[in-house]
Amino acid sequence: MADPGLSETRIRIARADDLPELLALLEQLRERSAPGVVWERAEDAHAARVLAAILTDDRRVFLVAEAGGAVVGTADLVLVPNLTHAARPIAYVENVVVDRDHRRRGVGAALMAACEDRALEARAYKLQLLSNADRTEAHRFYEKLGYTESARGYRRYL
Repeated sequence: MADPGLSETRIRIARADDLPELLALLEQLRERSAPGVVWERAEDAHAARVLAAILTDDRRVFLVAEAGGAVVGTADLVLVPNLTHAARPIAYVENVVVDRDHRRRGVGAALMAACEDRALEARAYKLQLLSNADRTEAHRFYEKLGYTESARGYRRYL
């Protein structure tokens, strides 16, 4: 495949027909998952139903980065209603991943900028994300974009 640069990268809303590429891309998150976490891949039919639900949810913006006709990155923006800060929503970013062969080319920055634009359009008062503690490369990336470590997070995998 050709080596598309950022100028050839397009950020768009995910579509149902992106599912095979999305599942393959999201598999790359498995490589970086926390030790001991059981990673299960959904059956394709179930994954298709879940993606359809995501794509019709007004509080979700499931973005993809497309380069050379292929999906090379994704980010899922979730807008949560909120009563504080003049009842402005909170925006969360989940499942940010750029294909390993397309990293360090501005794809992730373009995805995050698109998330920020959408959060601003929704009048969100903050945009936040969580990142596994051992992902120092990702942390440097987010800090370069102006994000700061400002909270302590806890989770329990079920």
